[in-house]
Amino acid sequence: MTEFLGNGVSYCATCDGMLYRSRNVAVIGLSSDASEEAEFLKNIGCNVEYFDRSRAKFYEIRGERTVNALIADGMEYPVEGVFILRSGVAPGLLLQGLKMAKGAIETDRSMTTNFPGIFAAGDCTGTPYQLAKAVGEGNIAALSAVKYLDNH
Repeated sequence: MTEFLGNGVSYCATCDGMLYRSRNVAVIGLSSDASEEAEFLKNIGCNVEYFDRSRAKFYEIRGERTVNALIADGMEYPVEGVFILRSGVAPGLLLQGLKMAKGAIETDRSMTTNFPGIFAAGDCTGTPYQLAKAVGEGNIAALSAVKYLDNH
């Protein structure tokens, strides 16, 4: 599946869904909120074929340079995109005692967490879930980490 990452395979419906408006896509729902993500794709105009854990056990993605089909338990579905929606690790489970706020890692303006030398950036720090925010915070976190290492 990795050979199609960015060429028809995505792990984020809200990030890449608009690229597939009016197109056939498959959603492989491996998380509890995958059906909501599939509904989001339908609402923005994607033609969605949804697969949850009980519907199929074996998947194969086919195509030349980009995805053109999903094989699910031997049946072929012509699609231009496949969204693999799986559960992530809850940030609070990464480090015992990590301070959280509204399901996100709490940081200060330097992206420092409540643990000295531990920094967080991007989606794990909360909304908005946008590339520009993640890049900016990542830059701040990297500079803060360098400063921390220089001082220790």
